[in-house]
Amino acid sequence: MYETYETGISYRYLKTVVDKLEEPVCLIGGWAVYQHVNKNFKQATGRDYIGSRDIDIVFHFETDWNEETLRESAFARSIRIIEDKLGFMPVGFRYLKEFHIETEKELSEDEAKNTPMHFVFPLYIDPVVDIIHPKFYKVFKFNPIDEPLIETVFTDETNRATDRSFGKNLWLPQPHILLATKLNSVITRDKQHKRLKDIADIFALLWFTDVEISQIKSNLYDYIDKRDIKQIIDSISRQDIQIVHNITGFSEDGIARILLEIAR
Repeated sequence: MYETYETGISYRYLKTVVDKLEEPVCLIGGWAVYQHVNKNFKQATGRDYIGSRDIDIVFHFETDWNEETLRESAFARSIRIIEDKLGFMPVGFRYLKEFHIETEKELSEDEAKNTPMHFVFPLYIDPVVDIIHPKFYKVFKFNPIDEPLIETVFTDETNRATDRSFGKNLWLPQPHILLATKLNSVITRDKQHKRLKDIADIFALLWFTDVEISQIKSNLYDYIDKRDIKQIIDSISRQDIQIVHNITGFSEDGIARILLEIAR
């Protein structure tokens, strides 16, 4: 699904980002799934789970914060570090750094322009917010990605796991919350490879975390309606499942059975 150099560069830089940002750093997206499932996936298969090309970090906001609070928030301090210390360029709501796919070395803006596009890997950091503050654009001059389901990760400690594998406090949404975000995104994806990665992540969260499927399923219904879950699972074709089988190595029937479990 992804080239080794893509996930390798992204994972190495994930460690750098976590090291430079103030803790706790809250991950979502593909790397959060990876941190939850990789140990059990590797025990079962002898190989690492699929990584991610992008780095998604989520930040908490309160609607009653004033402009001064916004400018000194964890989000504001983090994007200053991402730009000034890590050298990422702002591109809309994302932050970009480019690498040569053969040497895996960082490319300056001029080097990237003078390197054939097929040798350039774009690594993006996507800063995500749990709510969009009404003065966000006024302060930061762009419109962010938001993921409202993540708010409870910050407000209720039972909805997060703390990972210390990078030597700092890394917050991960509990599997049922990550699963809800993946279910919501799988039906809106405009890129097929991202949709297939979502389906693989849904399967992995159900089968390879340390939480029983029955518990995940029970908690999931607090975040997404059961009828919506059924509609989403029904939208996953046999061809999709076949490709996820090729990605993960697990049987098509086994993947289908696990996906159907949360739609019952």
